[in-house]
Amino acid sequence: MARRTVAIFQRLLIAMAWVMLAAAAPNPAPAQPQSHVQGPAPSVTTRFGAAMDARLDGHEASLRAIRRAARTGSADDSALQAQKAALEPIQADLADALSTLTPRLEDAQERLAELGPAPGPGQPPEAPDVAEARARLLRFQKSLDDSSKRARLLSVEANQLSESMAGRLRRNFSARLWAHSRSVFDPTLWGDLAASLPDDVQRAYDAGAAQARQVSATPAAQVWSAVLAALALFLLGPARIILVGLGRRRSIAQVPSSGLRKSALALWLTLIGALTPPLAGLLLYSALSGVVRLTPAADGLAQAFISALLYAATIDALGRSLLSPGRPSWRLAPVTDSFADRLAIFAPIIGAAVGLASFLTRASVELDASPAVGEATRCLSVILQLLAVGGALAWARSTSASQEEPDEARSRLPWVLAAVAAWLALSAALIAVATGYVALASFIMRELIWIATVLASLFLLMRFIDDLCETLFAPRQGLSRLVGAATGLSDHALEQIGVLLSGALRLALMIFGWMAIAAPLGASAREILTRATSTEIVFKLGKISISPGLILGGVVVFAAGLVITRVVRSWVETTYLPKTRIDVGLQTSITAGLTYLGALIALLTTCAYIGLSLSNIALFASALSVGIGFGLQAVIGNFVSGLILLAERPIKVGDRIALGDQEGDVRRINIRATEIELGDRSKLIVPNSDLISKIVRNVTHGGALGQVKIVLRVANDSDAAEVRDLLLGQLASHPGVLREPPPGVFLTSVSDGALEYTAMGAVASPRHAFGTRSDLLFAMVAALKARDVKLAPP
Repeated sequence: MARRTVAIFQRLLIAMAWVMLAAAAPNPAPAQPQSHVQGPAPSVTTRFGAAMDARLDGHEASLRAIRRAARTGSADDSALQAQKAALEPIQADLADALSTLTPRLEDAQERLAELGPAPGPGQPPEAPDVAEARARLLRFQKSLDDSSKRARLLSVEANQLSESMAGRLRRNFSARLWAHSRSVFDPTLWGDLAASLPDDVQRAYDAGAAQARQVSATPAAQVWSAVLAALALFLLGPARIILVGLGRRRSIAQVPSSGLRKSALALWLTLIGALTPPLAGLLLYSALSGVVRLTPAADGLAQAFISALLYAATIDALGRSLLSPGRPSWRLAPVTDSFADRLAIFAPIIGAAVGLASFLTRASVELDASPAVGEATRCLSVILQLLAVGGALAWARSTSASQEEPDEARSRLPWVLAAVAAWLALSAALIAVATGYVALASFIMRELIWIATVLASLFLLMRFIDDLCETLFAPRQGLSRLVGAATGLSDHALEQIGVLLSGALRLALMIFGWMAIAAPLGASAREILTRATSTEIVFKLGKISISPGLILGGVVVFAAGLVITRVVRSWVETTYLPKTRIDVGLQTSITAGLTYLGALIALLTTCAYIGLSLSNIALFASALSVGIGFGLQAVIGNFVSGLILLAERPIKVGDRIALGDQEGDVRRINIRATEIELGDRSKLIVPNSDLISKIVRNVTHGGALGQVKIVLRVANDSDAAEVRDLLLGQLASHPGVLREPPPGVFLTSVSDGALEYTAMGAVASPRHAFGTRSDLLFAMVAALKARDVKLAPP
């Protein structure tokens, strides 16, 4: 508190000094044109310099103490993390000091520049007030410059200390992770366990007896402990059943009939299932503490038991809420009934295995077990988790894919990919524990289960957020009506706001999920990646050094960029754009533009990762320009033509175009070519450059109407007016012929003993013209024959 008060007081002094510095100069004398520039008052510079020196002195002393503690103190993680945490406020305050000093130094330099250079030898001296102002400014500039240099040096020293401690943390983690111990198949491990187990059991018995002798409580404390124990039992049993039933009834009665009903109930069941067991454990812990004075070992065991309850309950609750065994209508996970029922059996098994492994590992430390017992406990914990997760995967895999529908098989694709990754991790953990790398195997299993838990939680929260935003901003809902009345926005605009809000929250959840997944790695992620990709082989490409690890990292970065681009495009294409009034062609242009932009960003990010600057890229581009100019000229031309099509949109998806003697509907505009679907459902692949450089007829561009034109020749002895009225009646009676513009029948020729009529009518779309013309011809020919009007021979 005292240090913070001093820091605040120092900043107030600096602010006051700046205000006084700005107002310190008196008005210049009119006879001296240069005397309008005055230096800061001596009292201002003195106070400011003293405050800044005291500020930097304090940071220098703190850095000296941290450096001394880092050299002579313990190298364990807790001490290093505490020292690293103590550096963060120092680094922040040094950065603030530099941001304070820099503008003042620039201002002093500008004032000196306004004064101009000092008079040289043989020149008339400057006015005394100007000379005094110059001297003050020079002293103030030197003080600011010295303080700025000192702050930069201290900042560099703090950064170096922070990096050194981060490196020691990574080395400590790496040493623990890659520490070699006895394998689970080593007979000496189990022999030592059998020899030391009686002593450990006796030690545990003595600790329990010592704890039993600590009972000392008043009757009131005993009554209160009994009440807490009863509350814990009530929370585990009746209260949990009541809360689950209440959630189901509320979701059916009050939640709208939409996806929100399922996701809200799943979230409620997850919270109830995950929180009630550890809360009951905390109540029991409080009850026990009220009647027994816990020893350090007993207190550690109690906390380990509560943590194990939290792990086990969370995994079990997530699995049951997402898979919903026996209730397929409430299921959120996109899996089949048989797959969900088989996998749900293992949710409590995996949770119990994780909780038990966590408790056994912590108990061996709290009870000060022998090394053999500690090694055996870690081995058994890994084997227990391997059996639980491997059994779940094997049992779920036994579901026959041949008995599923195609849609069900596609819904299992994400689960299949996750299962492949899980099998690889299990194989690595099994090899590690078999070869004596028990810490590595434990780390792999812990990370595998943690990542699965985080991903399941993200899936549940994303579904809940999507359903909540869709329900709240749905047209004519409570919140939608309220916001619409307050802002004047239409239902359509509010629906788009809901989709965008859902996307922003999903992005925030994804960032939080990535942080949660990377959090257990801590400072060790870089160390693990270095060990996995380190090699002495380095390729020289000009001035760039590329190693296999760098190439692998670049591939991963580029693949991640493409995956993110695909996810964003899928969300925009399937979720956001359908809520807008944008036509299908523009929607396709937007999604295609997102694909190009995402690929470009991924490429630039990959180049930055492997060290390719813009100058290096230009160097490679100039080397490849000749090859691109000759070999890829057509490809580049088609690519640019595709961009023109997407930007100008003379042709868009959904248009019907005629290219030569081919006519069809535009289905997709790709990077190189455009797909046109013909009448027989075949695809015509047209290079984009042909659509730009050649004459193309867009039949439906701008909402064009279709036109039906029928030419008939009848015998010249027919009544011309009667034939006209007959044909006009057929046009007017057909439902496909529009009333505006009105249809017409024209006598276009009288020659060769025949009367030639041209009947014309408009239809809603050019796609309807062919069928409507056929219908009219059938009707007109039949009507002419009924009136005994003969068609003229050709």
